[in-house]
Amino acid sequence: MARNFNPRDIRRVRANFRTVGPVEVTYFNVDEPGLPFRKAMRVRTLAATELPWEAQVRWDVLQSVRKGDLIFARLWLRSSLQGDIQRAPITNLLIKRKEDTGQALQKGRHRPVTGEWHPYYYYAVMPAASRDWYLEFHIGYFEQEFEVGGVEIVNLGNAAREGFDLSLLPVTETENALTYPGQEPEAPWRQVAKERIQELRMAKLVVEVVDGEGKPLPGAEVKVEMERHAFPFGTAVTAQRLTGNQPDDEKYRQVVKERFNRVVFENDLKTPPWSGQWGKNYSREKVLKALDWLDEQGIPARGHTLFWATHKHMLTGAGMTVREIKNNVEARIRDRLTALAGRLVEWDVHNHPVMFTEITDDIGWEATLDFWRLARELDPQARLAVNEGSILPFSHSLKDKYKERISWLLARGAPVEAIGFMSHFSSATVTPPERIWEILDEFAGFGLPLVITEFDMAINDRHPEEVQLQVDFTRDFLIAVFSHPAVDSFLSWGFWAGQHWKPEAAFYDKEWNLRPHGQAYMDLVFGEWWTEEVLTTDEDGRAEVYGFKGEYKITAAANGWTAGTEMQLGDGGTTVRLEIK
Repeated sequence: MARNFNPRDIRRVRANFRTVGPVEVTYFNVDEPGLPFRKAMRVRTLAATELPWEAQVRWDVLQSVRKGDLIFARLWLRSSLQGDIQRAPITNLLIKRKEDTGQALQKGRHRPVTGEWHPYYYYAVMPAASRDWYLEFHIGYFEQEFEVGGVEIVNLGNAAREGFDLSLLPVTETENALTYPGQEPEAPWRQVAKERIQELRMAKLVVEVVDGEGKPLPGAEVKVEMERHAFPFGTAVTAQRLTGNQPDDEKYRQVVKERFNRVVFENDLKTPPWSGQWGKNYSREKVLKALDWLDEQGIPARGHTLFWATHKHMLTGAGMTVREIKNNVEARIRDRLTALAGRLVEWDVHNHPVMFTEITDDIGWEATLDFWRLARELDPQARLAVNEGSILPFSHSLKDKYKERISWLLARGAPVEAIGFMSHFSSATVTPPERIWEILDEFAGFGLPLVITEFDMAINDRHPEEVQLQVDFTRDFLIAVFSHPAVDSFLSWGFWAGQHWKPEAAFYDKEWNLRPHGQAYMDLVFGEWWTEEVLTTDEDGRAEVYGFKGEYKITAAANGWTAGTEMQLGDGGTTVRLEIK
């Protein structure tokens, strides 16, 4: 298969099969020519679940793996569509180690299953040895039914360590196109979005050019050069990269400076790393130094996050009393706010209020109101936000509960000032642009700004079809949110594959090449939504342009002389007067 690959290294993996949650499995015989299996199972979720992993089929592997082992899995899938279920199923296979259940290792196809048998392929390179690893299908959200056959899991052993060419592994090929409503170039929503953007994000700029006596200068050349958006287009960053002295760190700072006008610290301000639990790459000193650098660049930062209701994230313990847990959480919040008050423009006060409730189940929701009050007391300048996922991505499973929790907080006087939407998408969770508008409309009813806090889109980048989907959806998601009147900022959850929780989702690859979906981002933010014009003044010495709101450099030239200024174009428009003497 490859020069360094030894077939003797292949080890078939034995595993125990089981289900999790409301799942029913039945077995049947398969008698179709050309298929490498004769028995299959029909999998059915018996009830809708709030989260996808609350319904699973799972293979617990019985053999250990070593660091660098290449795991390869093949299985055949077919949509059942029997009885009362007439929806194409969506499946999501994950390969994980029990030692780190939060890290999904697989590369593979996460797509609706077709009505014909197709082989689906997945692989993973193990980042560490494990005695307890497994494969699991997340099949929650709604009732669905599909069939599985020909399950085969193999360990290719040292193939990975010896440079086995992963491009030689087979990839999933299915006939179901990766499309979504509104993807078409001529989709009607695009014109609506364009008109909204013109109304919301642009303003009239008038430049008056006069001579030394104040008389209009017709025919003067006027250059209008945008320097920065008023609308925040931001990214997640790490303090280590912003303060490091490696070549990649220098490039990292350059891209942040040139391509983003807001940042959020991805991990540095979470309780464990801030408290020194994550090793030498995280420290308070690095954060403060990074903030100094950001201040020099004029780039505001938001904080993530003060409270995340799990013992793991707050360094509390299930054995603590209610009072001990609450006091501990408040001390952790106070520690960060005391050190950082006035340095951040916004804080995620409560992260994942619906998805993770371990601590709130213990201490009660009323206690969280004190966390909000403490945040307002210790940092009166920062805007305070709530932040949740699984709202905009399909199937929007936490949407209604998120609205209920926000309503509950506001009714009790919590100083919630912004609503965050994490927006982690995959090729299986794409949401049509007009549906995004509908959901944003629902939350706009609270009368608070809406923030896209953590956008990314994970794909299998070995599939050209998925790469194109990533390009199209990145473009259309940006257009949808930029054109919504309640959305006032957008942040991606990182931008470089060398520092990204899902490297295939990063705008830049590890060698700093701009990927196609990164180009789609740049084409909008620094192309279609960027104003650079060369104008000529009319007989009254005036030149006009509708530009995107933001910071500008304006220069005028006439008769061999020039004049210039820097200014802000904001709501209501601006008139600039330049005198050429």
